[in-house]
Amino acid sequence: MHKKALEYLVCPSCQRDFELKDVVEESGCIKEGKLFCPSCQASFKIHNFIPRFVEDQEYVASFGEEWHLFKHVKNTRPLMSKDEMNQYMGLKKEDIENKEVLEIGCGAGPYLDISAREFHAKHIIGIDLSRAVDAAYENVGHLDNVTIIQANLFRLPLRKKSFDVVYSLGVLHHTPDTHKAFEAIAPFVKTRGLLSIWLYGAYWLKKSVNQDRIRKLFTSKMSPMALYRFSIIASWLYYLYKIPFIGHAFRETLPIAMDKDRHVRALNTYDLYSPTYINRHYVDEVYRWFSEEGFEKIEPCHYILGMKGYKREV
Repeated sequence: MHKKALEYLVCPSCQRDFELKDVVEESGCIKEGKLFCPSCQASFKIHNFIPRFVEDQEYVASFGEEWHLFKHVKNTRPLMSKDEMNQYMGLKKEDIENKEVLEIGCGAGPYLDISAREFHAKHIIGIDLSRAVDAAYENVGHLDNVTIIQANLFRLPLRKKSFDVVYSLGVLHHTPDTHKAFEAIAPFVKTRGLLSIWLYGAYWLKKSVNQDRIRKLFTSKMSPMALYRFSIIASWLYYLYKIPFIGHAFRETLPIAMDKDRHVRALNTYDLYSPTYINRHYVDEVYRWFSEEGFEKIEPCHYILGMKGYKREV
């Protein structure tokens, strides 16, 4: 953990500053130690350079395993790009350059990498509940303007109104309550700051009925390794599904990702069937959330359902 991160960190219970204890440093960073709150006596460990504010991965364990099971895919194929940040969240370099940024649900850090290296964020903090934070640190933790924290977005250990930009792509809809997740992250945006999110739209519910049924009854109950094998096998159905007319009917019965690259196809099929929660929403619904939390200049992004807005002055 970079020492600069202490400027942002506060106790998630009482919002007081931490004291550092039992610190072990390496290369100018804090590798091991404790964050101690003198007010409520809470204590949280720093382990392998990452502040840890949770004991387990809760409902996102499958995502944490995904980053490790498919590590070879994620490290060798450009799955995510700066173009996606613009298409899904309406974010460009000028939105992030020299800004203090918070990413909710950073996974193994592909967007942290873009924001830090290509968009030149002043400092970016990546939050994730899963053990994907270890992969994120391996990938981008060496960058001077990146801090990675393992924490629950519903109890963020951060100062409110601290960030010029807060964004989250494909994460909030995998919590038990998307609206409450949105309400939990909105307070961390500075006045006139930007909040941008991307969620699953509710406009294709008929196409997702079978997927949701299979996920709820079977795949969400599988072990990560069993689901990994299922995804590998299911990805070969791609060739059946490409047959005109006949393939479409089979695809509706057992939907899979249809990426051309079979490794990416297996990864994205895993992603379809692994979440404990999947919530879908409408544009007017999400627009109302932004308005209720004091945002203005609210506008949808290129891909439904992305939306962004700026925190109005009170």
